Amino acid sequence: MLGHPNSQQHPPFIESWVDAPMLSLITAAQAPSETCREWLLNIESLTERLMQQCTGFRVEVLGQYTNASGVGIAADEMALVEHRCDESTDLVIREVVLRGDEQPWVYARSIFPVALTQDALHELGDQPLGKLLFNDPRFQRQPFMVSFMLPDDPFVQYLITQKVISAETLELHLHKHTGIWARRSVFTYLEHHILVNEIFLPGAPAYA
Repeated sequence: MLGHPNSQQHPPFIESWVDAPMLSLITAAQAPSETCREWLLNIESLTERLMQQCTGFRVEVLGQYTNASGVGIAADEMALVEHRCDESTDLVIREVVLRGDEQPWVYARSIFPVALTQDALHELGDQPLGKLLFNDPRFQRQPFMVSFMLPDDPFVQYLITQKVISAETLELHLHKHTGIWARRSVFTYLEHHILVNEIFLPGAPAYA
């Protein structure tokens, strides 16, 4: 099991999640473009959509590690995966960057029971998790939640300090956009819940 890219620092929590239908209530200054909205709410495989936008696609695994205590996992994330700290089942946290033509397009953070690494996800490796989820009809996706982050958001700054994106790339992005969008959803498999967070990085097709 890979270690965390920085054992002293967990990603800050993204706190401003709203149900996808609430997008219509977001102020005009922060509302996503039609293109971005379509990427946020599209229920097709994100991996396959990204692959169609480039000639070279790869998954960069930043870290995959077990977490029994819940440290580094927000309370609402624990609730979404229906996990309690007193349970004997460990959780796996997996962080990856989806790259198109070597450009970082999506940062994804997934949380799921370690039992799945011996079952449905035993061949995950450096494959995109989304591809496995969509190719297996046993996984059922729940409705999306979305989040909008301004450039000074702790999570955006975390992406810079971890060198997922550069400050220069973010600055260029802000010439046309006011921040960064993210989405998350839960996949169910038998009694298990898998939480998938996807942050659309500057330069991603979602902002075209």
